[in-house]
Amino acid sequence: MTRSIALLFVAVVALGCADAGGVSKPEGDAPDPHAGGGGEMAMAPPRDPLSQPCNLDNWQRLLPDLRECDLAGAALGGANLRRADLTRSVLRDVRAERAELFKAVLVDANLARARLAGVNLTAADLTGANLEGADLRGARLTGAVFTGAALGGVTTDAATVCASGASGPCW
Repeated sequence: MTRSIALLFVAVVALGCADAGGVSKPEGDAPDPHAGGGGEMAMAPPRDPLSQPCNLDNWQRLLPDLRECDLAGAALGGANLRRADLTRSVLRDVRAERAELFKAVLVDANLARARLAGVNLTAADLTGANLEGADLRGARLTGAVFTGAALGGVTTDAATVCASGASGPCW
């Protein structure tokens, strides 16, 4: 008898979930991201860097889409830029000690002379980036991609965790 009641309960719950499309919502409610079919949330279109430029005045409002952002000389110490897209951004002479750049995309970014001591660049993509003269002492670079990056004069030390996971110096 208990097994029959349990099966009946499961069937009723399953039917209730299947019929959830018939339940009406009050006007103005946000679409349910878990509802399949036409109930998914619409994705915002990507930012157009030409018509919506990114700079020191508005970069925080544009996170995580910071493509082609001009942040030259910015003070970003401790900033949370996890998973930010900084493709082709200008970060020359930036001061970003201890910033969080986990899985950030820095493809073709200009990080020349950037102060990045203690930064977390774990799994970041720095393909083609210019890091000439950058300070990466104590940085975490585990799994970061540096294919085609300019690394002349980069400073690392024994506290740096290199892309391979080994202790620095890295280059």
